[in-house]
Amino acid sequence: MTGNDKAIVNDRYEIQQRVGRGGMADVFLARDILLDRPVAVKVLFPEFATDPAFVERFRREAQAAANLNHPNIVSVYDWGRVGNTYFMAMEYVEGRTLADILRAEKQLSSAQASDIASEVAAALSFAHRNGVVHRDVKPANILIGANGAVKVADFGIARAVDTRQESNLTQVGAVMGTATYFSPEQAQGGQPDPRSDVYSLGIVLYEMVAGTPPFTGDNAVSVAYKQVHDYPQPLNQIVLDIPRSFEAIVAKCLAKDASVRYQSADAVRDDLRRFREGADVGALIEALGGSVAGATTVMAQTPTGGAANYPTGDAATTQAMPIVGAGVGGTQVMPATGGGAATGGTYLPPYDDEPPRKAGLYIVAAFIAVIALLGGAFALFSSLTGSNSSSDMKLPNVVNLTLSDASKVLLDLGLNPVPNPVAKDGVGDDVVYGQDPLPDVVMRKGDNVTITYNPKKAPVAVPSIQGLSVKDATALLLSKGLQLTVSEVRNDPTIPANQIISQDPGANAEVPAGSAVKVVVSGGAGQVTVPSIEGQTADAATQLLKSTPYNFIVSVQNEVSVDVAKGRVVRTDPAIGGPIEAGAAITIYVSSGPQQVEVPDVEGRTEGEARVSLNTRGLGVEVAYVDVPAGSLNDGKVISQGVPYKSMVDPATVVKLTVGKAIAAATTVAPAPAPATSAP
Repeated sequence: MTGNDKAIVNDRYEIQQRVGRGGMADVFLARDILLDRPVAVKVLFPEFATDPAFVERFRREAQAAANLNHPNIVSVYDWGRVGNTYFMAMEYVEGRTLADILRAEKQLSSAQASDIASEVAAALSFAHRNGVVHRDVKPANILIGANGAVKVADFGIARAVDTRQESNLTQVGAVMGTATYFSPEQAQGGQPDPRSDVYSLGIVLYEMVAGTPPFTGDNAVSVAYKQVHDYPQPLNQIVLDIPRSFEAIVAKCLAKDASVRYQSADAVRDDLRRFREGADVGALIEALGGSVAGATTVMAQTPTGGAANYPTGDAATTQAMPIVGAGVGGTQVMPATGGGAATGGTYLPPYDDEPPRKAGLYIVAAFIAVIALLGGAFALFSSLTGSNSSSDMKLPNVVNLTLSDASKVLLDLGLNPVPNPVAKDGVGDDVVYGQDPLPDVVMRKGDNVTITYNPKKAPVAVPSIQGLSVKDATALLLSKGLQLTVSEVRNDPTIPANQIISQDPGANAEVPAGSAVKVVVSGGAGQVTVPSIEGQTADAATQLLKSTPYNFIVSVQNEVSVDVAKGRVVRTDPAIGGPIEAGAAITIYVSSGPQQVEVPDVEGRTEGEARVSLNTRGLGVEVAYVDVPAGSLNDGKVISQGVPYKSMVDPATVVKLTVGKAIAAATTVAPAPAPATSAP
């Protein structure tokens, strides 16, 4: 920044005022001097700029975000270093964040929430197609413009989370994001993927209509635990007239198992569109045990025993969408409840929404009553037929056992284990993490029990990435199921910036799938600050700039200056005090003195005319008079000028003038008359 009244970042962004302050940076409203437009400038707190790995992630991901050009994504224009920290220039959106709106309005209708979430899903879908996962979808990063436009900010930026609540979850390579909104796999330290953003969007959908996020706690650790192990309170217990189809969409987004969620943001948007159009919603059809063939997006299969994301068994009263079993006598699948006709216009409350339809409540009540009656009938039938025989048993909990141990437990009880290998991050090799039916269900010998486990992954050979750019190396590792972690950014003038110097583990080493490869990345020659050489002689300034640590390639140009003495440095390009790569080219501008003026032709003009002509050009006048005969044409006029006309001279140069001056005419005195004489 400069020392002017208004600070200027990067000689381009004139800071107007601070508009926000987060856990890692200040955000300012600024004016782009070059393009004359408002921008938002985020300036990192200096303590984060001292971590080379953090800075490298910031640089790499800022560049990735800058490539995301979409109407629902806040554009990133520029980034760089300022002083001892870094900045990012972004699109300025005049409006409010969704967090601000929720603080003011408390709750939104399901129609409002679906419209906002649909635009957010469009932004996420575009980012995912371009290889960028947001990782921190939350109301504070969703902007609602004054014109109703919805934009998502902070795409793909690895950022330090709020220190008050997130201090235990910010270790490099562990958890990045906000505990209230991140997915179970993020809470367990797993690698986020597009389905993680879908989960976070489900949290935002839940909060918009419920007025509070599903999981809260005193600290980030407790919230993260709930993200992994707890289930949210069903929305129909908070908002009595919530449409079942909307609730089904939220529940599918919030599935703990990523394979059960919507597999893309496009799928979420499709179901939200169907909800707003009053059409059947795929998530509800699936939850009720029907086919999703009528929907344009194929949904992942929901595990039996629970509706989408809600628990079953003893907690059946908390289920949002009860599953209708295939073998339940005359029970029929209820039709999906639509979400109302689509409406356009602004996304800002108040929203001109349709009145809630009460019919859905009666259908739900009738449906629950039918289930209760059927359950009672089944219990009565069991007691009359003596089905609770000595061969019946309660199914034990085999979750967290190895596949072999779980199979042995079931076989010893006379049950038939059915292995279901499904890879899952955060679970040990060959460890069971799901079973169907659930524990404590009454079983008979010979019944099948599906046990879902994480199969052991074959080791992966690490490819050689030394000498590649960070971008190319990241892509290569991802194709092998590995990750890249920057452990150090090392200045090296012999190696281009962003090129990998070394890697650990080395090439051809075998590591488990999902492992991270640590790399040392070249920072090039490194950045230095242009020293203050204003007023120095050209030779002295050149000698300094060519010395260590600058090693600049110096060129010299002359520049007219009234204030700086001739031969002294006026300025540099890049400017003094600005960051620049060591060894880069730099130009110094040396004063050639003030702008010279042309001497006018004043010979033959009167002295007064000559003085005016010279003085108006900033020149001085010195007059020497010479005698000329009376009546001479040169009387009172300039006979000659000491500096020839059309000569170029410095301002204030004195021009000597020779001016003619007539000699006074001589007078003749008459002789005195002779004295009179007297007669003799």
